[in-house]
Amino acid sequence: MNRSRKPLPAEFAEADRGLVEVLAALEGAVNYADWLASLVQPHAHGRILEIGAGSGTITERLASFGEVTALEPSASLAESLRARLTGRAEVVEGTLHDLDEAQRFDTAVMINVLEHIPDESDALGRVHALLAGGGRLVLWVPAFESLYGRFDQMIGHHRRYRRVQLVERCRSAGFEVIDCRYANLPGFFAWWLVVRLLRRVPTAGGLSTLYDRWAVPLIRRVETRIRMPFGQSLLLVATRTNDT
Repeated sequence: MNRSRKPLPAEFAEADRGLVEVLAALEGAVNYADWLASLVQPHAHGRILEIGAGSGTITERLASFGEVTALEPSASLAESLRARLTGRAEVVEGTLHDLDEAQRFDTAVMINVLEHIPDESDALGRVHALLAGGGRLVLWVPAFESLYGRFDQMIGHHRRYRRVQLVERCRSAGFEVIDCRYANLPGFFAWWLVVRLLRRVPTAGGLSTLYDRWAVPLIRRVETRIRMPFGQSLLLVATRTNDT
């Protein structure tokens, strides 16, 4: 076990405060959380590592798929997670550097997390090392740098991704990419309008609640059947092959 925790970046505290506020606002986005969980479910089994568990909205759903370890670097969020997930998941306060290198997981899940990590290559390499042979990685990240706005900066996003970039990063870390596709096409336009053009916080004033209630169920039905040419987010599924 690596006992010495690496210090968090100096800007982490400010981004943490903004992120906590956003997570609280998104707590009622039940349709969105259910949709994300449905995308993870076909690939989740056994020992599941959720990296950056946040407030536990997705963690609660993952707990029905397998044995969950919820990794969260924020002390305040980790404390809330322990209270929320008692008996349903193990909560570890820290980063990937703080996990026992001898541990092996069958599934690793990162929902809107990779973009928060300054050294993405190091993070993906550590996830690869923590997965058992044949283990799955499920990533959900924001798409397109052209959508990057003040809100992204406020909550600690270092980047947004294009499909080819995300695939290349994962392959460089040793993963075999099974699928990578854009998701939430209407969200692309909504984000551009609210965050880039109007420079507003997308979770303010009930905007996220309205989008979750009226748009997400329709988006989920359509995008289950049709692959989108672009979208607000990217879903990637990869595996650690048995011979690596």
